[in-house]
Amino acid sequence: MNRRLLATLAFVFLLALAGCTTILGNDVGDPASLSADAQYDYDTERDASITINRENYTAVYNVSAKVTGDNETIELWRTNALTLETPLEISALQFRYPNGTVVRYVDGEPVAIHEDGTEETTDALAVNTTRQRTIVHLPAEEGQLAFTAPKTGKELIIRPAVHGSYEIALPPDRDAQIPLLSRVRPPNDDRVVVDGRVHLRWEQLDSPAIAVQWYLDRDLWLFGGLAAVAGLVGVLGVIYYYRKIQRAAKRRDEEGIDVDYEDDRKGPPPGMR
Repeated sequence: MNRRLLATLAFVFLLALAGCTTILGNDVGDPASLSADAQYDYDTERDASITINRENYTAVYNVSAKVTGDNETIELWRTNALTLETPLEISALQFRYPNGTVVRYVDGEPVAIHEDGTEETTDALAVNTTRQRTIVHLPAEEGQLAFTAPKTGKELIIRPAVHGSYEIALPPDRDAQIPLLSRVRPPNDDRVVVDGRVHLRWEQLDSPAIAVQWYLDRDLWLFGGLAAVAGLVGVLGVIYYYRKIQRAAKRRDEEGIDVDYEDDRKGPPPGMR
C-alpha cells in the first residue's frame, strides 16, 4: 500500500515538473495575462527580435519562419531544471498582419484593431497548452507574433520558435563581452549599441537554444579593481620572498656556512691523484 502511495506521489510530482498547468501554477494561457498591455516594436527586419527587461522579456517573431507547429499554429516552450520541456508562460499576446491590423486580447477576448482605429471581435487568435508546450493558433500564415515572457537573474535561455535572423537587446547598462563575466551561446555574429542598449545579432541561427548571460557595467569596474588588487598583492608577495631569500643567502655567507668545492672539482677524479 505504501509503495502504491509513493508511486502516485512520484507521478504527480513528475507531472508538476513537466509543466502540467492544472496541478501547479497558473494556466499559461490565462485570458487575464493574455490581455495585459504591452508595447512592441514591429518595425524590425529580423525574424526574431527580443528585448530583455528587468523582470521579463518581449519577443516579436516572424511566423512565416516558424520552427514547429502546422500551418495554423506555433509552439512555444522552455526547459526546467531537469531539462524537461514545459509550456512557456506568455502574456500580452498580439498578432500583427502585414497590413498593420493588430489582433490582441481585451478583457479576455481577442479583438482585431485596424489601422484606422476601428475594432471588431474575432476568434482568429487562441491559445491552449499541453503538458510540454504552449500552442498559439495563428490568424494567418504571414505576420508577426508578439508576447511577453518572464525571466529571472542575469541569464536568459530561449528555445527558438522561428528560423532565420535573431536580435537580442540586453537591458540598459549591461553587456556580454567579457568571457569570465558573461556567456553567449552560440556566439553572436555582430554587436551594436542602439539608444544605450547593447544588441546582439545572429544572421542565421542554427541552434536548438540561445543562452545569454550578461553583467552590469559596474561589475566590470569591480572585477577590474579586484584583479588589480590581486595583481598588486602577488607582486608584493614575490618581492617580499625574493628579499627574504637574499637575506638568508647573505647570512649563510657571513657565517661561513657555504663551502666552495670549485677547487676540488678542478683536480683529477678520486683515485687518479
